Order: sequence, then structure tokens, then C-alpha cells
Amino acid sequence: MILLFLACLGVTISPGWSDPLLVTDSANTLRREQLIHRDELGRFHLVWSDYNNNSRIGYKIFAIDGTVLYPETMLSLDIHSSLHSMCVTGDSLIVFWRNYNPVYYAIRSIADGSEITPATYLFSTSTMYPYIRASADSLGRLHVLYNSGSDVIYAVWNPAPGSGFITEYEWVIEGADSGGVLLVDGNRVHIVVQDPVDHAFSYLQYDIEGNTVVPLTDFTSGEFYTSRFPVLRVDSSGDLMVLDNSIAYKAVKAIYLWKLDGETGDLLLDLIPLVTPDLPDMDTSGDFIVEPLPVQDQFYLCWRGYGLNKIFNLVFDSDGNIIADWYTAYDYSDENPEDIQNIDGVSDDQGNLYVVYGQVETEPEVDYFPTFGWFDYSYSGTLVREAQVDPFRSFTFSCNPVTGSVTVYTNSESQTLRVFDISGREVSQICVSEGSGVWHGTSFAGERLPSGLYNVVEETGSVKRITLLSE
Repeated sequence: MILLFLACLGVTISPGWSDPLLVTDSANTLRREQLIHRDELGRFHLVWSDYNNNSRIGYKIFAIDGTVLYPETMLSLDIHSSLHSMCVTGDSLIVFWRNYNPVYYAIRSIADGSEITPATYLFSTSTMYPYIRASADSLGRLHVLYNSGSDVIYAVWNPAPGSGFITEYEWVIEGADSGGVLLVDGNRVHIVVQDPVDHAFSYLQYDIEGNTVVPLTDFTSGEFYTSRFPVLRVDSSGDLMVLDNSIAYKAVKAIYLWKLDGETGDLLLDLIPLVTPDLPDMDTSGDFIVEPLPVQDQFYLCWRGYGLNKIFNLVFDSDGNIIADWYTAYDYSDENPEDIQNIDGVSDDQGNLYVVYGQVETEPEVDYFPTFGWFDYSYSGTLVREAQVDPFRSFTFSCNPVTGSVTVYTNSESQTLRVFDISGREVSQICVSEGSGVWHGTSFAGERLPSGLYNVVEETGSVKRITLLSE
């Protein structure tokens, strides 16, 4: 109860979201990350680094109200351990981490948290950052990416209880740079890595037997600064969605969507901005999660504003349309000190969204704690904030996309709407009088703006996206 009280101090909570709950007994001074998995019984398996405020990997199971179902325990050996990742296959939760250069793993039972395999040496690499990423196929095998020196290695491991893993095959992905993520979907193994020359994203597809289906191909330009670890999701058509927090054309960071044909690898959607930092309290440079809703091809996008101490959320579909615009789920800006670190999360079949993040507390001392919160999908105001204007009713366009001029209809008699391009630069304004205003697709200087996506922002902070086409 004390931890729950402390977690709620200084935070403004959006309707539909739970009070935040501190879910470990010990702090996490080094602010390392935490990962979460929700099992079929609705229990939460938490894996985090800096267990007991040391460079160790911890594990526990808790209920939605914070009740401890499996006590905090150390997975790693009692030596420096960090850079952990996890993968669920069948009734097992597999955790990987590094002890300096050597890579270790441990396996816990999803059923009761008991130990299946203790901390066990796996291999050593020539890099301090192996970045293991794994995704299981229908046969229970793990498809794995990891780094060794400047190489990106792809492998398929077959878990052998008591004997570690049997490597079925393994090779270097030629033309790939450090990092990389993968996702198994049926018989397809989707892989996204960076090009070693200009760090553009490249796509590669194998089948689950290791045969190349789509050879390595760049799908972003060299003027685009990508991260090492984008988020991958698959829509109902089997097409691959790639989301990344990147810097477009040396401008500002934003969260973008690409979509690739799941069969051919052809680019279907290119550089669709889902969130751009176009408002004073908006920030898109923190990490983010993408989780599905019960509605087909709709997803939560929940992210941490870097340095602005807020957690944001929105809903979008697989074509990049915003279904419910962004809002602030948790706002810690009234707390001192202020800081949020490393968000992770998962949704369930009912559409509830569960998040865990590192959050600083001042009592009994200044330290970081893994903090848990969740959004109730059945909330009657679904994603619409009380005491704020509904962004989908505050103003509308006479047409969208726009080739010539567009009339904007608002609920207010007069105001000034601001227009931003995808880099977050204000390029125009729309003057509203008697509930409507006209925009001719021009800049402040009266020149026609380039075709593309623009954000129109009302004085209340509501945002709607409009597509400007060439005349």
C-alpha cells in the first residue's frame, strides 16, 4: 500500500488508466530496462536488470493489483549482468543476457515461475553488445539474431532441456550492420537490419527452414537516420509493419511507419509519420511499444517522452491512419525530480493495455523503481480525455486528401489553427471565423506547399492529419 501511495504522488492520470504501482521491493539506480509478459491466466512475469540495485537480472510474477505470485529472485549469476532480452515458447520463458562478453540464459516455467534451467553459459562473442533477439516458430524452435563483432548472425536453436540449445543452422547475414530485429509469422521469418554504409533499413525474409524467400534489400533512403531496433508487427493480410523512432532528412525525431508486402517484400507504405513533435509538450525521442487491439488491424502506440516525463498513447491502423489521436496517459511533470525510463508493455484479447516503466521516487531515497500501470479498454470514454476536447469532434475538413483548397469546420466561432509539416516545423496558419476557415495549401509566404502529410493543430491541442496532393 505504501508503494502504491508513493507511485501516485506527483502524477496526473488520464481517465481509463489505473493508478501506477511500484512492482519491485528494491530500487534500480542505474535505470536499466524492464520487460513484461502476460500469461493466459492474467499474471505478469517481470524481468528486469539491476535486481537488488546491482547489475543483476531479476524475475518475479505479480497480479494486476500488485499481489506477489512468485517472489523476486535473481536469474543471473552474482556478477555483472545486463542487456537482457526474453522470448516465450510454449510453457517456457527464456531470458538471455550478457556477463561482460559471455552470453548466458535461464528458463522459467510460465505455469508457476519455477526454474527449468538455471543461469547457464551459452557462448562468447567478440563484442560487448550481442543484442540477442529471438522469436519462436510453431515447432518451438528459436529463430535468433545476435551480434558478433561487426557481424549480424542468424541462427535457429532447438531447446534441449538439460543440454542448452541444439543449433540447427547458423550463418552471417552478409551486408547487415549491428543490431537487427526479427519476427516469425507462420512459415515466414521477417528480418530488418541496418545497411553498414548509410544505416538505412534493409529487409530479408527466410522460411522457417532457412531458405531465402526475399533477399536483403534496402527500403529506406540514406538520408534517413534509423535506430538499430525498430518494432515489427504483422497485419491481418500478413504484411509486415516496421515502426521506428527516427530522424527524417536530418530534421527531428518522429515515429514512422513503413509497410512491406509479406510475400514479396515490396514497399507498400513509405515513411508514414504517426507522431511528430509538433506541440510544445510533445516529444517523440523516447522508446515506444506497439500492441494490438481487438479491432482488426488497429494498434496502440504508447511511448515515453524523453526528458519530458510523460507517457503518451494513441491508436492507429495498419495503413497509418490515426484512429484515436495522442494524449497523455501519465504525466509526471509535477513531480520533482522528474524522470521516466524504458517502457515495455503488452495488450490482452479484450484490448486492455499494460505497461511497465522505470520511474524515479524520492522516498526513502532518490531511486528508480519498475512501475506498472494499465488502460481499461472498457472505459466508457475510450481514449477520450475528460475535461479536454475530443480531437475527433473538435474540427473537421470538407475534404481529405486535398488537391486545391479545404474548408475547416470547428466548434469555436473564432481561433487560429496551426499547420505543421512532418518535421515539426510550423508552415502555415488557418484563420477561423464564425466556425469555419479556408486553407489553400499555401505557406506563410503564400506559396504552394509540397505535397505530403501535414498536421493541423487547434488551440486546445487537438491534432488532425491532412494529406496535401499536387494540383
